[in-house]
Amino acid sequence: MIKKYLIILTILCLSSVHAQYDNWTPAKVILKNGKSFRGWVKFPKHSGGLISIGSTSFKYRKKKKGKTEKYGSDNVDEVIFGDEEFTTLHYKYVPIKKKKSVLMELAVRGKANLYTRTVLKRNSIFTGNPNFPSTTTYYDDTQYYIIRNEEQKATLIAGPNSFGGFISKAKKYFSDCSKIVDYLENELYELNNIEELVDDYNLLCE
Repeated sequence: MIKKYLIILTILCLSSVHAQYDNWTPAKVILKNGKSFRGWVKFPKHSGGLISIGSTSFKYRKKKKGKTEKYGSDNVDEVIFGDEEFTTLHYKYVPIKKKKSVLMELAVRGKANLYTRTVLKRNSIFTGNPNFPSTTTYYDDTQYYIIRNEEQKATLIAGPNSFGGFISKAKKYFSDCSKIVDYLENELYELNNIEELVDDYNLLCE
């Protein structure tokens, strides 16, 4: 019986869940052909499980109560959240697999671009109680991706499913710049200042 519960628990921990951001947000959509238009946007939050599922497209309305349309990586270059007077966040489609691009926030722009996305994680705990074999909670977590302008696919540098320590992965990715590697070895950067790390790489490394 315990073995059965452990198998169920393993499936729960590894399975993926996804949800959408609840609120329609004013945004400017920029297409790959250069055209742009304003309206209301909401887009999916992907899972943080081993297999990330969820739609890569987002929903758009010209008016908040208007007809819903869908757009995706095939024709969209960037989504800028905010109204005409105040820009808040820049989102772009980033390739994370050969045939999959997802919408992520652009945190640092330069030779190397840093992107982040919020993923939904599920945590299941085996209780030992046959009537309630497990309890499940959901929480948000953050993934950090880096991609150089000439690269075809972004690298998951930190966050769920990055499989490895942040420092070791950063040293490998930035191995083309000895200054940054030295700084990492001397522990001048931690995950909470990853934006500073990428900024320094773009500034110091040719």
